[in-house]
Amino acid sequence: MKVLFQARINYNKAIAGDSVQIDKTREYLQKIGADVTIHNAAVNNLKDFDIIHLFNIMPVTETYGFFQDARRQKIPVVLSTIYWDPAEFLKESDENGKFGLWWRETMPQRREILNGVRYILPNSKMELDSLKKDFGVLPPAYIIPNAADKYFAFARPERFIRKYRMKDFILGVGRICKRKNQLRLIQAAKRLKLPLVLIGPLNDSSYYRECRQESAGYPVTFIDTLNHHELASAYAAARVHALVSWYDTPGLVSLEAALAGCVIVSTNRGCTREYLEDLAHYCDPGDVGSIMKAVQNAWETKNNNRLRDRVLRDFTWEKAAAATFAVYQKILTG
Repeated sequence: MKVLFQARINYNKAIAGDSVQIDKTREYLQKIGADVTIHNAAVNNLKDFDIIHLFNIMPVTETYGFFQDARRQKIPVVLSTIYWDPAEFLKESDENGKFGLWWRETMPQRREILNGVRYILPNSKMELDSLKKDFGVLPPAYIIPNAADKYFAFARPERFIRKYRMKDFILGVGRICKRKNQLRLIQAAKRLKLPLVLIGPLNDSSYYRECRQESAGYPVTFIDTLNHHELASAYAAARVHALVSWYDTPGLVSLEAALAGCVIVSTNRGCTREYLEDLAHYCDPGDVGSIMKAVQNAWETKNNNRLRDRVLRDFTWEKAAAATFAVYQKILTG
């Protein structure tokens, strides 16, 4: 079984949830016998591959080009949709309307891809419902939950504490950008007088400046991207992890942080409740007061590891890869 993963050109430089999903799915598929290649550019001859697996129809332009190539060469395509309607976020952030215009103009490309792939693999039932609402009739769907590496369950805090001299703080991991909503998290932490650490690459320069200005004179620590081991130690050193974004499906960092022992604060948008159930503290990303309440409740909560156990049971890359492999087999034997 030879499978080609095709991903956005900067998937391994602008690291995001889809980057982790692509790399980890490949890693664990290869452990069970699939031969998986990743390309972040067009491949002239696809005949060497049995299946093309595409990821993410939010930034759809490159995905659409890959889809067209596969269709011309008559190679079956599987799509991990990674989709959520961004309408609410656009009202919050799209000041000049350019992104909204691009979104509307590229919807036919998303529809064409969905009409032409063999199977879609949304990360949740809620994501599938969102696709049905926006696109109507869909190809057969198999829900493949997102996951976290079990490595995080064995994380230790000492490495982070030695380097940064910090323990017991609010942690937020993610790209610094409007969708991840760090500015309101900073405002909430300041009002609560709780220390905050933000880990993640700069994705929006003007928004980063706003965050820096808001945090001036208050103990907010900004740290660029950390490697796997350093990030695990940061999770273990933190008391609460907060992801207060405008939508997430569900936010891999919440799963990782839960494994490492953090109490979780999550946005109430996207498909987060399908994963975290009643085991997290939820907030409205548009309401600083709601974020404050969720963070305060989480800060005062003793972690009972129920969410950690749920992630270990249901949301591992081994399970995600096995379910994905079963879909590939349907194509090859059907």
